[in-house]
Amino acid sequence: MASRRENKGFHLDSLARVVRYTALNEFLALPIAGAAHFLTFDSSVKYLTALFTHANRLGVKLNPRDLNLPKIARTALTLGLVGAAYSANDFLTKWTANNWTRNKPGEWKTLDKEIVLITGASSGIGEHTAKMLLAWHKGVKIVIVDFAPMSWEPSAADASRVFYFQADLSKPEVVRSVSKRIKKKVGHPTVLINNAGLARGFSVLEGSYADVEVTIKTNLQAPFLLIKEFVPHMAKTNHGHIVTICSMSAVVPTPGIVDYSATKAGVQALHEGLALELKHRHKADKVRLTNIIPNFIRTPLLSGVPRQSQFGAPLLHVETVAETIVRQIESGYGGVVYLPGIMRYITCLRALPEWVFTYLIRNGTVNLAVGFQGRQIIDENGGLRAVKVQKAEIAEKSDRSEAPEVPEKPEKSEAAEKAERPERPERAERSEAGERPERAERAERSERSERSERADRAERSGRSNRAERRARNERSERSS
Repeated sequence: MASRRENKGFHLDSLARVVRYTALNEFLALPIAGAAHFLTFDSSVKYLTALFTHANRLGVKLNPRDLNLPKIARTALTLGLVGAAYSANDFLTKWTANNWTRNKPGEWKTLDKEIVLITGASSGIGEHTAKMLLAWHKGVKIVIVDFAPMSWEPSAADASRVFYFQADLSKPEVVRSVSKRIKKKVGHPTVLINNAGLARGFSVLEGSYADVEVTIKTNLQAPFLLIKEFVPHMAKTNHGHIVTICSMSAVVPTPGIVDYSATKAGVQALHEGLALELKHRHKADKVRLTNIIPNFIRTPLLSGVPRQSQFGAPLLHVETVAETIVRQIESGYGGVVYLPGIMRYITCLRALPEWVFTYLIRNGTVNLAVGFQGRQIIDENGGLRAVKVQKAEIAEKSDRSEAPEVPEKPEKSEAAEKAERPERPERAERSEAGERPERAERAERSERSERSERADRAERSGRSNRAERRARNERSERSS
């Protein structure tokens, strides 16, 4: 559910929470229904009379005739049964998602023995998740994997528990390399939070091949590969937690980020299918899986406030999403979490006829009045080259297969440039593929291509010579 941060704490989720714990609280409504029903009996009139006499002495004038006890009993009973149905639904949902298995005593009571890997934690949701974990659990180790440099620094006391690895997760060889280094330097993560994701902000027809490729590889392929790297150890020990950051755009695709929506739909399928495989094929029924499905969040990806009711579906703060992730891990159980909670009912509307859902929900995404801002620059090989690019720079590209050009700066003297140029920080650990200079890499590719061509020519020449020898032999046999 959304929290006090959204819309000054007044929204549909906060109201629903009050109703749930008062009117729809079965432990409150059912006793009231029983008491009202009991007072309708003739034998209980003396109790009711004594109650009203007591109230009149206190100055509260009540008349037994003003009470419609049968109606009060029916109303309270109805509310209590609805509340009990909600509780039963929550109970069945929780335990079905967790294979009806309980944790060992104290298994997730503290996270001090856990290693939490968070992708995309140099800023945004991942950053706040890491900070909350560090503040609330003094022994937990945090592994951050991100292409962008760290925008925050842990405190001196926490620095030894934070490990940062710079990596372009859109490249499989980099994922493999950085995973090996993490296992060697830190150990096997017991919590994997697949948070890293990007959106280019182009329509299907406007985006280049590279835009589509890097979005799918980063948002969908990378979680697959990271799961292949780290979840086998979780399955072996039957202990771990995989948190997937999905999106409501997987349910209701939004124009301008259709490629992003498609990857999030794929991530949702990954979450659901992996849960079945871990339970039935790998017998790891205590490896927990959580799927976070948020609505729009205040991140650099989004510009403007969506044109939708901030009471019904408020714009989320990154702290709200981060706190939800941490609380879910602390609980030791998995599940599907919608933010805000009303989004689960939007998902239920998918059961309506297609034309009804299209007119009621899907068409509304066209008029959201928000922009989606791709912050990355894509290189000629479809990899990430830079971050924090202004939307205007991207929009001005005439050929989107090329990386957007940075606006020219006024010419300055060499001395002035040296004075203004900041010292470059030490490069974070990278894979061998990421550290190789571009010039050497191009030369190596060219050399490999030449070797391949020479081998092909030699093979074709060998085949030609063998065919010629066979033809000569056949002619000589026929002549003899």
